[in-house]
Amino acid sequence: MSLLQHHQVIIVGAGPGGISVASALQDRGVQDVLIIDEGEVGQSWLDYPKETHLLSESSLKNDDNVIADVSTTEVFPHIGHPSHEVYQKYLAYVVSKRKLAVQTNTKILRVYFDQSNKNFVLEGKEDTFFTCKMLVWAAGMYATPNEQLETEGCFIHYAHMPYMDSITSDEVMVVGSANGASGVVLELAKPGRLVTMVTSHPYEVPHPIDCLWKEQMQFIKDLQNQGLVKIVENFRVKSIYGQEGHYILESEDGQKLHAKKKPIICTGFLPNVEPIKDLVDQKCMDHDTYLELDEFHQSTRQPGLFVAGVIGKFTHDEGMISKFREFGKVIATKVSSQVNS
Repeated sequence: MSLLQHHQVIIVGAGPGGISVASALQDRGVQDVLIIDEGEVGQSWLDYPKETHLLSESSLKNDDNVIADVSTTEVFPHIGHPSHEVYQKYLAYVVSKRKLAVQTNTKILRVYFDQSNKNFVLEGKEDTFFTCKMLVWAAGMYATPNEQLETEGCFIHYAHMPYMDSITSDEVMVVGSANGASGVVLELAKPGRLVTMVTSHPYEVPHPIDCLWKEQMQFIKDLQNQGLVKIVENFRVKSIYGQEGHYILESEDGQKLHAKKKPIICTGFLPNVEPIKDLVDQKCMDHDTYLELDEFHQSTRQPGLFVAGVIGKFTHDEGMISKFREFGKVIATKVSSQVNS
């Protein structure tokens, strides 16, 4: 027997993006809203190692991690850069305090638009179906590492990093330059070891240095000056393969680098849009994938479908929680106007 639920608005993803939209909708009087997540509230934060922390800051003067107008000090009053585990507890606290409706441990497999009934249909496991007039996709992207490179036997770096303790080589090569790559380089760089960081563009520290991720980039520059890190710029890796006991990194323009041990791939993540792929247009610009969205983060292909969080709308450097707050309100304003019309 099929199980069916209908709501005015359904939000897929109970992370900062989804919770921000749900709270903003609540503030605008939209009550029939359901958040669905394939795990627990803030599941992706639980998937990270316990030792990882947010790059954005929480303090009384500058709380970059607050969402839904619920101060982070109510959960962690004296932690400037909370661990991902602590931040997940904060997200669960926000859901409870705001009394948001959330259905956990429910994976959405496919989404389509029913033209006859003017509804979105969401298919879950075991004949579970949901329908809604407006859909917000906030399933995130931090669980879908970018593995599009042709690689052979490399470490793929994302939330789970069990391989880090096993690295004993005096030479390590890291491919990528985003926050994840910076964290790996800083973790591995030490006297007696050279960490080579391979980037597809110039490695320049943005100024002013006013947040942790910029500080990390400056630390890497300092390590370069100390001879502990080598940065290879403008080398866009096309493929990696083993050869005679070592690894060859080949660039798109035919250059080659040699690595003694298996490289670590830190080339970011792909948009987690597989269930809605037929309802959004995607474009590739300078090797990065973007979703075609309007100024309200609404799909240009399918009206009524909105994309929240860090996928589709802005660059990696802007992918901080402060942006979830801003874009959550933009989406909620548009959704509430259509729901109430």
